[in-house]
Amino acid sequence: MPSTWLLLTDIHGRTWSIVELEKEINQLGLDVELIVIAGDLTYFKPVKRAIEIIEFIKQSFNAPIFFVPGNCDHPQLLEWSKEEEEIYNIHGKPARYKDWIFYGIGGSNKTPFMTYIEWGEEEIRELVSPAEKYPREKLVMVTHVPVYGYLDDVGGEHVGSKTLRRFLERHGAKLWVTGHIHEARGYIVVNNTHLVNPGPLMWGYYAIAIFSDDRLEVQLKQIGS
Repeated sequence: MPSTWLLLTDIHGRTWSIVELEKEINQLGLDVELIVIAGDLTYFKPVKRAIEIIEFIKQSFNAPIFFVPGNCDHPQLLEWSKEEEEIYNIHGKPARYKDWIFYGIGGSNKTPFMTYIEWGEEEIRELVSPAEKYPREKLVMVTHVPVYGYLDDVGGEHVGSKTLRRFLERHGAKLWVTGHIHEARGYIVVNNTHLVNPGPLMWGYYAIAIFSDDRLEVQLKQIGS
């Protein structure tokens, strides 16, 4: 029986998009097993607002959530989780689901804009290094910031994390979900790692991952099309 995962990023407080997405998922008849959120639930709002949005998504789809904060989310979100309700904050720590290991890094690398959650490359190295001990075929990476050179182009310039690029080349994962760069929506397979930026949900974009035995299919979607 195929398993369908819903992949989201960059909601930026637009809860209307969650309402419309729920309608579309129901119309498509998709049975969502779990939800991955790659950050930026809000746009520089208090942590309470981010929590409200996560709980609204949980209520809408009634599926486990694995998330990291984005660089525009309040830093207090780095510490918030609600595992008793199957809402897992995977920033810097693993969460197990069946045979899968979910591991994530919230925030972004350094930007010119001094946003809420930013890390230097050495800090990213410290955050990502624990994931090396998990088998890549069972590892799902969720990082708000993209990997340098992949789904990270802004005006012809690559702005992703070079530390994450080294991790991808050295270890990799089965699935890697990113966000942050709104213009870089896309899907690519690199060294057997399926990299996807679903695109900002605030613009109606999302993705689904369909697992069937050992086969993984990723589909980029837009609400209403």
